[in-house]
Amino acid sequence: MIGLTTGQLILITILSLLLAAAVFLAVRAFTEPHILKVTTRKMYPGAKVSGFQRQLPPPNPGKPGIRLFFFSDLHADICLISPERLIRSLKEANAASPVDAVVFGGDICNNYRVNENGLTYLKKISEACSELGIPFYGVTGNHDLGYDVSDGQAFFESIEDRQIIFTSHSTGRQVVLFGLDDSGRKHRVWYKVPVVPSDCASVLVIHNPDSILHFEENDHVDFMLSGHFHAGQIKMPFKLEFLVLRADKLPRQNVIEGVFEHDGTTLFISRGVGCNKLPLRLGAMPEVSVVEIYV
Repeated sequence: MIGLTTGQLILITILSLLLAAAVFLAVRAFTEPHILKVTTRKMYPGAKVSGFQRQLPPPNPGKPGIRLFFFSDLHADICLISPERLIRSLKEANAASPVDAVVFGGDICNNYRVNENGLTYLKKISEACSELGIPFYGVTGNHDLGYDVSDGQAFFESIEDRQIIFTSHSTGRQVVLFGLDDSGRKHRVWYKVPVVPSDCASVLVIHNPDSILHFEENDHVDFMLSGHFHAGQIKMPFKLEFLVLRADKLPRQNVIEGVFEHDGTTLFISRGVGCNKLPLRLGAMPEVSVVEIYV
């Protein structure tokens, strides 16, 4: 470095650090889609708060009423998590404590016309569920408009406009699991929440979390499972990935992933498994979740 001024040395050092950071982030973005995080998400009855707040456990929560294995946003044409890896996670969760149901939150593929990967993937999940004696339920997402899942062609049992009854292991209370369709983004429709028995705990599965903003006053939704946001997929400063690239409303309220409570509903938003458009993730590792619901 003979002949360089102090200012030039400082500039070279700064540029070198920036280059090293860029290389690190690039490597990380290519690596993260291969790393599956298995999370345990505990959901308690939500408080009647008007805004959104992250849910904290109560002092004495007791035991969960039902346990669900939840995954969303497969996007199988750009999914770098193998079905074998997901199945291994399911078997480990079920061995630890029995799973009541496996639930899929929508978006089988980026392009439903190229659906073989997605259906092959879901078939393997379905076969594993049959082997374990666990029911496999699901709903569709905004990328799934070309699928008719009512006849089982996606290998899960659709719960769109259907109600499945469980019994809480801890309280004996009945729990209704049900789902809603996704209309897609171009001509967005927020479908009405069907009526469920008022004396039951209700668990709604719907792909887009923004649906919670369109509940009517008397809608009975105690718990809600969603995906869609991918936790941003590639996180940027100031949440630019949402402010510039997407029109979703909840991320503008810092409701992106995790467990929240709002107006009596407890909401879980999964980071999802696959990738949309690019095989990259940054600060948003793929996620499958053991969801323990306290009812």
